[in-house]
Amino acid sequence: MQLPRREISPLWLLATWLVINLIQAAASPLDADETYYWMYSNNLDWGYFDHPPMVALLISMGKDWLPGALGVRFGHVLAGTATLAAIWHLLDHPKGQLLWLAAALIFVQPILHVYGFIATPDGPLLLFSALYLIAYRNFLAKGTIKHGLLWGITMAGLLYSKYHGVLLILLTVLPQIGYLIRKPGAWIAALGGALLFVPHLYWQYAHDFPSFRYHLSGRDDAYRLEFTLSYLLNQLVVFSPFLLYHYWNTLFRVRSKEAFAGALRWLVPSFLIFFLVSTLKGRTEAQWTALLSIPLIYLVFRAAVDNRPQWQPQLWKLCLWGGGILLVFRLLLIAPRTWIPFPKPFDHEPWTERLAELAGDRPVIVQNSYRLASLYTYYTGKPAWTTTDVFYRLNQYDLWPGGARYHNQSVLMMGQNTWYYPAAEPFVYRDLDMRIMPIDSMQMLRGTRLNWRVGLPDTLIAGAEYPIEISVQRPAQPDYTVELHRGLPMDLFITLYHKKVMDFVKLRPLISNILPADSEQLLFAGTITIPEDAVLGKTNIELGLGYQGMPPLRGQSALVSAIILPAP
Repeated sequence: MQLPRREISPLWLLATWLVINLIQAAASPLDADETYYWMYSNNLDWGYFDHPPMVALLISMGKDWLPGALGVRFGHVLAGTATLAAIWHLLDHPKGQLLWLAAALIFVQPILHVYGFIATPDGPLLLFSALYLIAYRNFLAKGTIKHGLLWGITMAGLLYSKYHGVLLILLTVLPQIGYLIRKPGAWIAALGGALLFVPHLYWQYAHDFPSFRYHLSGRDDAYRLEFTLSYLLNQLVVFSPFLLYHYWNTLFRVRSKEAFAGALRWLVPSFLIFFLVSTLKGRTEAQWTALLSIPLIYLVFRAAVDNRPQWQPQLWKLCLWGGGILLVFRLLLIAPRTWIPFPKPFDHEPWTERLAELAGDRPVIVQNSYRLASLYTYYTGKPAWTTTDVFYRLNQYDLWPGGARYHNQSVLMMGQNTWYYPAAEPFVYRDLDMRIMPIDSMQMLRGTRLNWRVGLPDTLIAGAEYPIEISVQRPAQPDYTVELHRGLPMDLFITLYHKKVMDFVKLRPLISNILPADSEQLLFAGTITIPEDAVLGKTNIELGLGYQGMPPLRGQSALVSAIILPAP
């Protein structure tokens, strides 16, 4: 199948892509993460718990003047179109049949379809990845101070989009490090990019570096083979299985004297290997390698133009097949739910409406799901919040002070299906399996800290008993008194962590059930018995108050370490 001979302007292709993505953005339901980032955009800041601020900034561009999902995604649609324009520039402005070839290589990339319209940090990451590669190539070619400044700006853009943009910087610089350290412009680029990133670093400092601590240690899991296998299979989908043969040959058999192409040939496998190794620590997300789609397009295009022109008809055919399949999936996303014989993907509006009817005027408090809380707020316009216990991870809701407004309010508690509380009723919709119960006077614990007055020794014996004293400290702000026996009562726990295995020890009776604001008081004085079946070896220990039937809340005390030994 031959490439079309008809001339076409790249502006027409960009305009077509823009219109398709605007329609897709308006007609496709929002994913849960998109509503979470929409919550970001309602509270613009220099940083957030999970990500830098670029995703919130793009959402803020359209959310207040365009309706619904289109408003949330408008900035990302523009960014997705700008990404294609940047790729065209990176490919040296192809025209005629080469323009059709470039368009086909873009058309077959699943990642460029997905992040051409959905509102996540990966959209701006792709844009700044393309701009970074343009700036880096120009610097390698010219090496001037001016090009160094432009390169530094794109570095900052990468880091403001998503943290692992730093990998793109490091892995492209390493092959040329000997050349770059001799260039003043390279130092200007590094210092300029770092200076532009200072506001975000200060935000991290002011909030005790929550993002860095989470990404460096909050994702650790015991290794499972499925993490590695899932990662490898995901890469086939992320970069289109139709082009595997051409990717392999481009990376390992086609050679080029161009320094920039050499840097990309180093970048792609080293980036993939980095995240392959990271599967030893836990599950990886498919989109973490998404930015590699841009260097792969560049390398395959250059190979097909300069070294393997016989590839061009075959690439055209494969890209049409692969891109056509992607279009079918895109049509399914915008089809009315009554037209398709299976549950529509990301169709959250029905369950949020049903829950809103049950909640009435009550706010909804969700156990362990910032995603469900964000979806509910977006689709109903009604308030929701989330609590985070030790079986879930901390998130942006744990940094925002807004949860204090629900203290002593009547709320609808929505717990996970593991919530054991006799009065709670099931709430089931499709794959959503939760339990709900109205609470007359919800007690919110933001800012509550638990401290050891008499702590445990560094070495513990399974089954042995130890004296302890625990105090509770409440901040002056928010200025309210917590009553542990009101609403959904609370218990005090000690949690013993051994990797992802947890043992819980409930401490009773408490000295006081009343926790005034701006005070510190003794909460428990007594003994604790280490479980006889506790996991032996190094253990982290955390204190936490937990709502009845739920595990203790996360982040209320410092973690202390101890060694558990078997009983003699």
